[in-house]
Amino acid sequence: MSTVLLDGTEQLINGLMYGCFYALIGGGFTLLFGVLRRFNLAYGSTIMAGAYAGLIPVYLFNAPVLVLFVTTIVVSVLVGLLVEFCCFRFLRKGHELAPLMTTIGMLIVIDETIVYLTDAVGLKYPAPFGDESLALGPFLIRPDYLAILVVSVVSFSAIFYLLYRTRFGRAMRAVAERPDAAQILGVSVRHVNVLTFVLTSALAGIIGFFAAVSVGSARPEMAAWLTGKGLVVMVLGGLGSFPGAIVGGLALGVLEFEAVWFLGSSYRDILAFAILFLVLIVRPGGLLGTRTA
Repeated sequence: MSTVLLDGTEQLINGLMYGCFYALIGGGFTLLFGVLRRFNLAYGSTIMAGAYAGLIPVYLFNAPVLVLFVTTIVVSVLVGLLVEFCCFRFLRKGHELAPLMTTIGMLIVIDETIVYLTDAVGLKYPAPFGDESLALGPFLIRPDYLAILVVSVVSFSAIFYLLYRTRFGRAMRAVAERPDAAQILGVSVRHVNVLTFVLTSALAGIIGFFAAVSVGSARPEMAAWLTGKGLVVMVLGGLGSFPGAIVGGLALGVLEFEAVWFLGSSYRDILAFAILFLVLIVRPGGLLGTRTA
């Protein structure tokens, strides 16, 4: 097998694995939008806050990585509940721009708080999976990418089970489709909304942990980068479609890694937003979303 073909295949494998990470980000945005029908632009900041907070027990008590991981999830859930309380709970229906503006405000508050507490300095993250690449036949695979793949499969399986095999999942889908009808049938819309924030914020903790592990540090610019990628994946897959978020994340990962191989790393983020513009022009509903007239 030629070197070019080997390198291209290796980039494809890495792109699929890292695409799972993009799918997690897009899935969090999609679940929130699917149930609430509102954008949460503070989701990236929630992820970043969890990633930074996870380092507290490590720096203070030299805690193991498992404690870091759990702390990241717990703090992300708390920040997510704060966002829900401040930005969504008391907003009236019919004001579509209100949650957009309130979450932008919360995004700024969280980001500036992190910048103030850390002097805008990135904090080094442990490398629990090691720094050595794994040999998979003729291919070299990063161990953190492999961990992302495994955790993503487990997370997606758990979410699909929750959505389609549990009572709460049926309530979520009912609220997403017909909130008024669901409320008439006895479903507490507020209760579903709060638990949806808990679910997506726990997912944000997982994302924050792996985002920091993959680059070796928690950084203030994580929030903007994660928000941008999440919105691209959500639009690419289709607004409100969780399977679409998975497909969109995988597609974006593969395209970015192939672009890095062919064109260089400077084109990676440019390609992501070029894809976004193209999808909005050609198929505004996304790959698995509703086709618009």
